[in-house]
Amino acid sequence: MKTIQRNDFIEVGSIGKIHGTKGELKIFLSRSIKNTEWAFLEFRGKPVPFYIQSMKSGMEQELLVKFEGIDNMEAAQLFLGKVVLLPKKFVKKQNDWELDLPLHYMVIDETHGELGEVIDIIENPYQSLAQINYNGQEILIPLVEEILIEIDDEKKILYVDLPEGLLSIN
Repeated sequence: MKTIQRNDFIEVGSIGKIHGTKGELKIFLSRSIKNTEWAFLEFRGKPVPFYIQSMKSGMEQELLVKFEGIDNMEAAQLFLGKVVLLPKKFVKKQNDWELDLPLHYMVIDETHGELGEVIDIIENPYQSLAQINYNGQEILIPLVEEILIEIDDEKKILYVDLPEGLLSIN
């Protein structure tokens, strides 16, 4: 019988914060991953498996994950800062990451219409920012669940609902 070894896994991110009151956790990804039913969290240097009950994504770099058996904020609190590991076969090649970024996608806001094309993605630990040229000015749009409505990869369009005043802040 084969035992689970740490070197059979690749670190794909870490648990950054609790989302809601039912034990959902936000994972900040450092690598692009394939769909999986299991994730491994590192406890005392060893990978421990957890069944993924549900998984949602607004952007590829962030996942909202509900692990089976973690049903409240107190239980979820124990997972903050834990390293997330996956078997190597569930991790995309490193150079695939760039293909997932919405560079050169058109940004369309529900209120303001076409805003411009994404000219750069600025990576931050807690959120990514799309840099666009809007009316001759470079502005930054947070790529977060609350703002991002839909990503149409086929048409290369990001549909957003910007908070009131965001365009004037930039």
